[in-house]
Amino acid sequence: MSSTPSDEQDSGAAGRMIQDTADRLLRDQCSKELVDAAEAGTWPAALWHTLVETGLPWASAPERLGGSALDLPEALGLLRLVGAHAAPVPLAETLIASALLGEDDAVSELPEGPLVPVLAGATDDFTARPEADGWRLEGVIADVPFAPVADVLVVAVEAGEGLMLLRVDPASVRLEPGRNIAGEPIATLVFAGLSVKASDCSRCASLGGAEELLALLALSRALMSAGAMQSLLDMSVGYALDRKQFGRPIAQFQAVQQQLAVLAGEAAAAIRAADAGLEAFAEVFRTDVAGDPESRALRMAMAIQEAGVAKARTGEAAGRGAEIAHQVHGAMGFTYEHRLHQRTRRLWAWRDQYGTETYWQARFGRQLCAAGADALWDILTRPLA
Repeated sequence: MSSTPSDEQDSGAAGRMIQDTADRLLRDQCSKELVDAAEAGTWPAALWHTLVETGLPWASAPERLGGSALDLPEALGLLRLVGAHAAPVPLAETLIASALLGEDDAVSELPEGPLVPVLAGATDDFTARPEADGWRLEGVIADVPFAPVADVLVVAVEAGEGLMLLRVDPASVRLEPGRNIAGEPIATLVFAGLSVKASDCSRCASLGGAEELLALLALSRALMSAGAMQSLLDMSVGYALDRKQFGRPIAQFQAVQQQLAVLAGEAAAAIRAADAGLEAFAEVFRTDVAGDPESRALRMAMAIQEAGVAKARTGEAAGRGAEIAHQVHGAMGFTYEHRLHQRTRRLWAWRDQYGTETYWQARFGRQLCAAGADALWDILTRPLA
């Protein structure tokens, strides 16, 4: 439903309060020791418990489920902090899954543990067939982030004109666990003819298909990458001001200043691209579904495009930014004892999740070619609103 100015002001104040709370919490608790332990396989139970106590994983869930009922795009702004502090928990996954499940009044409660959305990729050998009393799942979905620590897997399948969300107990699926380059838990899921009852199936009201969910998940990684890029810049500038060579800070050397300027530009580009994707999805959620479905469909198409651009641009920034940050830090930045690698390895991992730069750039290129040369300028310059 569309909102009034007073509703938006109240939501904005609540969003800022949640942002400040999350920043303080993650800054205090995401120590290097905690992140190192998580990467070694120790679940950060104390951190997750604190997040649960503050309600952050369900910030966009309805109040009847213990959430704060924030618009999902507004709550997704928290994900910059996940990247900035290298938080080793599935906050993005649980935020998105709890918000989408909360759209179904039949969902009466959410688990205290993580919710992990599962979406089959183009190369996955996976099928979902409707049955008389639910769905039957068969096949394999590879490299699902945080699946080994999920309390509930939320498998998204397309059904007619909408998206169905199937709540699956991880114990009913064969998990082949692993870890990505950042040390985050991932798993390949093997479904051996799993039947999901109708009572565990929910129709997603805000998203119409798998492509829309993919774009939303891609945006989550773009936002996390933008936060990590800002952290890289802050760490690199601070180190350059402190580290002295030939009797003066290395920040005074022209070559280092040039590198820091490029890093600042990459960070700014990543942040702006992620913000544009967030703004585009906010426009979708502000549009009344019942009152103006055509306008909502147009805004959703633009949101998918902006999310894809954000994912591609933050991926490019991650590659160049990590390189410069390590160059500025010199040998110190390559040691395990320094915190730099906790950001750079996450940037490398996130750029491959939910579509690489090549995937999203190719998709955008096909759209431009299909629209024709006469439409190019309008597509590149049209406003989001």
